Amino acid sequence: MIALKRASKGVTLVELIMVTAILSVLASVAYPAFADLRQAGAARSARSELTVAISQARSTAIMQRQNVIACPTSDHMRCSQDLHWQHGWLVFVDENRNREHDDGETLVASGQALPAGIAVLSTRGRYQIRYQPDGTADGSNMTLTVCDRRGTSKASSLVMNNSGRLRLGTPSPAQAAAACAAINN
Repeated sequence: MIALKRASKGVTLVELIMVTAILSVLASVAYPAFADLRQAGAARSARSELTVAISQARSTAIMQRQNVIACPTSDHMRCSQDLHWQHGWLVFVDENRNREHDDGETLVASGQALPAGIAVLSTRGRYQIRYQPDGTADGSNMTLTVCDRRGTSKASSLVMNNSGRLRLGTPSPAQAAAACAAINN
């Protein structure tokens, strides 16, 4: 008589444990790369949002022939006398030229608080950007340094010159360190 062999169906407990162990190792190796990718995307998004808001400020100043202010804010109603832009920002037409957002002044743009782990710090002494009717920036050059939890080596900056033009730059080590220290503020 011929003995029939039965085909096994399913997996053994040992095979299941081995597959689970392999997947755990792969996930633990891939997670830091995904976290870095997420941080890089958040920093890039923050730079883009700020670039758009500042560009809107400049173009509004030129088109409306008015002074326009871009400033950090923490309450989305008035400017903060602060270098930290990660809590949000305002862009408004400064009709009475007092450098404050007053009732009745046109709000051009408003930026929400950035995600945790992202900081944007402006140059010491530059609490706001003021565009004049010809599109030039009032004051000295200004740098906005963007840092995330990846550290100072991954920090970037937006540099605005007196003509009001913005460009992407590389922050100095001191600027990067200051911005990265502001992540938890």
